[in-house]
Amino acid sequence: MDGESEVPPLVGAQLARAERALANAGLSAPQDEALSLLGALLDTSTALLVAQPDRGMSQLQAETYTTWIGRRVAGEALAHITGHLAFMGLDISVGQQSPLPPPDAQQVVETALEWARRSGSHELLAAEIGAGCGAISLALAAFEPRFTRIYAIDSSAVALRIASDNGARYLLNLVIHWIEGDDLDVIREPVDLVISAHREIALTSRFTQLLQQASTKVRPGGALICSVDDASQAEVTAHLRGALPGAQVYVSPQSDGTMVAVAQTLRHPAQ
Repeated sequence: MDGESEVPPLVGAQLARAERALANAGLSAPQDEALSLLGALLDTSTALLVAQPDRGMSQLQAETYTTWIGRRVAGEALAHITGHLAFMGLDISVGQQSPLPPPDAQQVVETALEWARRSGSHELLAAEIGAGCGAISLALAAFEPRFTRIYAIDSSAVALRIASDNGARYLLNLVIHWIEGDDLDVIREPVDLVISAHREIALTSRFTQLLQQASTKVRPGGALICSVDDASQAEVTAHLRGALPGAQVYVSPQSDGTMVAVAQTLRHPAQ
């Protein structure tokens, strides 16, 4: 945004400059992103900003906004810039190093909620591998009371601390247990549902380990839900069936080239 230092500290002028910079950087929705960032900075709805183009901004606000736009142009995520992530109606605070949920996280949650409601159980235990900022576990706890205990597992103690603060704010930490670790070995009991929302590519060591552990950590009648790269669908589903003998495996295609795969185990293991 060099050469535009004389842009007045007015909402309309600042938005126009930001939109140009974001468009020049090749971002797909420059107007929406410019509005979102300014709305977060001024704690004002985007509709009100559009309606008040002559609203004044302090010099500090204008300078901060310019910095934020520069960070976005450089590729930093919106949530890391503002410190907040909007996810399924939840306002989730995130740190600069907090891993954000993948693009199809909402579809993973919706698949898990549908599975839970069709399970026939009134009390379900779940575990999420790679919980990151906690968005998926928070949504499961907020929207489905059948989940009476959720183990949110991540290797980052910093990310878990921030996620736990979100859980406390939403009064969900009676359900969610935030656990530092890399895999299912950190929980001591089998669960009904295991979620891995990171795109799985067959035969990676992490995915192979997850499948090995799932065979003992998923209770009869339980399920493993994972996000799968579309190109690896056949290979991943074959490995799911191999790891959970007799499991019913089905996939739900997503618009971004991934699949949400569900491996539903037998309710009664074969004798």
